[in-house]
Amino acid sequence: MKKIKIFFTGIVVITGILISCNESDIDLTNPNQSSPETFFKSSVQLEAAVTAAYTYLQETGNYARYQFYINDNVAGENYAAGNLEADKVQMINRDVDEANNGNNQYWQHNYQGIGRCNFVIVNEENFENIPTAEIAARLGEARFLRALFYFNLVNKYGEIPLVLDLEIVRGGRPKSSVADIYSAIVADLQFATANLPAKGTQEVGRPTSGAAWALLGKVLLQNGDASGAKSALANVTGYSLIDNYRDNFTVAGEHNDESIFEVIYDESTGGGDSWKQNGLGNSETSFRAMEYSGWYNVKPSQALLDEYEDGDTRYADNFYSIDADDNGTMTNIYNDGKSTFTAGTIGPDDNPAWRKYQNLDDRSSETADSGINARVLRYADVLLMKAEAEIRSGGSEAVALGFLNEVRSRTSVSLPDVSVSGTAAILDAIKHERWVELAGEQSRWLDLQRFDNDTYLLPIPNIELQGNTNL
Repeated sequence: MKKIKIFFTGIVVITGILISCNESDIDLTNPNQSSPETFFKSSVQLEAAVTAAYTYLQETGNYARYQFYINDNVAGENYAAGNLEADKVQMINRDVDEANNGNNQYWQHNYQGIGRCNFVIVNEENFENIPTAEIAARLGEARFLRALFYFNLVNKYGEIPLVLDLEIVRGGRPKSSVADIYSAIVADLQFATANLPAKGTQEVGRPTSGAAWALLGKVLLQNGDASGAKSALANVTGYSLIDNYRDNFTVAGEHNDESIFEVIYDESTGGGDSWKQNGLGNSETSFRAMEYSGWYNVKPSQALLDEYEDGDTRYADNFYSIDADDNGTMTNIYNDGKSTFTAGTIGPDDNPAWRKYQNLDDRSSETADSGINARVLRYADVLLMKAEAEIRSGGSEAVALGFLNEVRSRTSVSLPDVSVSGTAAILDAIKHERWVELAGEQSRWLDLQRFDNDTYLLPIPNIELQGNTNL
């Protein structure tokens, strides 16, 4: 199935930024709606509660819009090409302030997702008439999602409030240490690895035990535990690189053998309230296609383009170009071969434009309601993390290079093996390969933190500062 249907009936969920609101004497209980004590009495109700948490992955503050803008812009993968709004220009300039709209939405939607996960996890004592194995799997799902939401936050802000319950604290939650945040993420993912269904037995669009192991490996690697990451990533099995790299970023290629976890979008759900103007609810579609290669608000930076080796076919897979000399590869045909990008037709300038995550291969113009899923975890990323964890933990250079070269030897890429020696040289090769393989996939900023000791962080936004006096 294309998407998990987001439905949530007959239950009140704590969805605002209640983690930091002041206590109130007002009784907010609605006698006409179910309470947690009376709601979790069937498998259908538990599934509905867990499914509701996915909404905040799909939201504009997350993978529908600001997840890619914040990561790609701050990481130097984009430059402002069109009428780019001021909040996104701040990201490119690494000068994001507390009032930045995208910064506010990113914080809000990740914490709202945490609130929905907490609602399920904390109410375990109220579950009735539900098989034990199903309870464990649903809790694994909620804890995987909570870990992902917190991982999104901690690597962008550093010290942040840690909320693992539904209690309202007068004045708001204070900051917790980065170490405590990572400990909570690891604990959630360890639970998820033990309780989530394996690949092939889980509903498409929901996390598997393999996804939990992959995310745990990524988290441990980011937190400096290369040995732990190596052990976790060794458990990511049953996946393989697909022959054609480009197929990872189209609707037709969704949930393939390389895909580990995706945030689901569906073009047929367009017409919702993505701009927060009509009250129709989340449309479950993404803006990325229109913003990157419809309005051409951003284009790939020259530094990113220059990173590709001559003849690397991933250049043509990731970017449209009108210069036949670009990288020795070039794609300027779109709309099923009926249209060609020429001078003056590829945005506000003639530089290469994004092709990755775009729909233009088979249509004449982009849509603001794109149905291309966001690939959060895929096996190529795992292989490159395994290479990095191997060499950072003092392991075998040959093993690390084997993982790296497996990515380079994909059928559609077929680049020569890297044969350097020494930890520094191998890490440089991994860093390069991650940038060209995962361009525009929200990995570069995390890589800069690990490889270059990048210390830039976003400021805690106004939406939190105005309601939380304990920061």
